[in-house]
Amino acid sequence: MNIGNDPVGKQPTLDVVVELANHHHNYEKWFGAAAVAAGETHIADRMDGAIATFQLVAGNNDFNATWLQVLGSSDTPVVSGKTKFDLHRILVTDTNSTDPFIIQIVTGESADIAAKLLAEDFNEFPYVSATNNNDSGISELIGKLINSGEKMWMRCANVGGNGTLIDFYIGIHEYDE
Repeated sequence: MNIGNDPVGKQPTLDVVVELANHHHNYEKWFGAAAVAAGETHIADRMDGAIATFQLVAGNNDFNATWLQVLGSSDTPVVSGKTKFDLHRILVTDTNSTDPFIIQIVTGESADIAAKLLAEDFNEFPYVSATNNNDSGISELIGKLINSGEKMWMRCANVGGNGTLIDFYIGIHEYDE
């Protein structure tokens, strides 16, 4: 099967094509902060209009040393039998800065975060709000598949800001493998 230009002499396999199609044609589930969190197991509730946002606090022109847990070990899978998920999108609802935020995302146990940072085993993306609201819409993310039941943590920096806030919801896709 030949799909588009093939500059390096390698053509995508059917598996790759199916994976890409599943990523963009999949059910999406949205979460906010749990009304009643339970340790590191239940952190997020499904978004239904009454669910609070997650809130990150930026460090002083640097990443805040405190990581916010956004998914607990029992928050995924949402659909029984799904074994993997990815963080697909983030909806920012409010900020108190129009300077750029940089958000980092890491998965796993809290004790492993430092090692994952050292190994560059994390995702990061920028976010800029023009008016301190959700005017930028939804940010789409690309990252690796994560095992269901893995915990997810986030932190942010704000260029020129200290203690600035960003409020958001997260959307995930789940997969069979």
